[in-house]
Amino acid sequence: MQMRGMWVTGLLAVVIGVGSVVLWQRSSTEAPTVPGQDARHDSKGWGFIGGSKDSAASGVATTQARTPDQVRVRLFKEGSFAGTEPAGDWCVSDKKLKPCPGLRSRFEYYVLGLGEVTIEEIRGLVQDEARRANGDELAAQIMAIWDKYWQVRTYSWRNKFVQSDRSTWMPVFEEQRSVRRQILGQPWAEAFFKDDEQHFQEYYAQLESGQPPPPDPGEPVPQMAPGKDPAAVRAERVARYGEAAADRLDKADADWADWERRLNAAKAEWDRLQKATNLSDAQRKAEIAAYVKSNFPPEEQLRVQALLHL
Repeated sequence: MQMRGMWVTGLLAVVIGVGSVVLWQRSSTEAPTVPGQDARHDSKGWGFIGGSKDSAASGVATTQARTPDQVRVRLFKEGSFAGTEPAGDWCVSDKKLKPCPGLRSRFEYYVLGLGEVTIEEIRGLVQDEARRANGDELAAQIMAIWDKYWQVRTYSWRNKFVQSDRSTWMPVFEEQRSVRRQILGQPWAEAFFKDDEQHFQEYYAQLESGQPPPPDPGEPVPQMAPGKDPAAVRAERVARYGEAAADRLDKADADWADWERRLNAAKAEWDRLQKATNLSDAQRKAEIAAYVKSNFPPEEQLRVQALLHL
């Protein structure tokens, strides 16, 4: 991906409310589905993480919701949250809930569990965690913000964003800016999104002025793209960041390419097994489990299982 394209991608994630808190955004094939999204919303385009209303799409059975303690075991002991601490904070000071961006980060941390548990189970966990940390009254206030935030997070937008057509950018931005304030209220909408919105407006104004955007220090650019001369990419990286940083970026490219190759191979193997009429469901699952174990280190296996909806 070209340097400018990667920088635009990072900035425009702001306008659609995703931002840097969402992981696994680099590959559109890996975005988890979220129940409750309007079916007209394209989950592969720029927008909120979206998907089907069918919670089975998240790879989680819908027979009975787990308790908060069971969700903790699934995420923090067996799942991808193991060894991590929740991001952000509850935004409670002097025994009062006060608007601050940390609560959005806290919400998004738990949303990353989608694919391993359902959104209903995540909500139950957030409520239980908030109650334990702050008591019943403040937890109820926090969950009221959660419900409003999730309404924004899964809103079906009227305006369509097209990255290559700048005339679509501001209508999308203005709609989302307005809806955020209508649903969340001015204080919380500004606490959650004001910085992102300001960064986008500055970037948009710079593009309208005809000036190229500056290098984004938060993104490893320029990126390697299919067909781009590796020597040219290397030279540009060395000139911009130095030899050591260029080495790290080269390794990151290689690691990412290896991950995508192995993940695509696992998807192909799972497709093959699902079509194998001579195998039972139990045999198919046993074989794909053995394949994943053989081709992925332990720290990647749960993520692969979630992405394959096993």
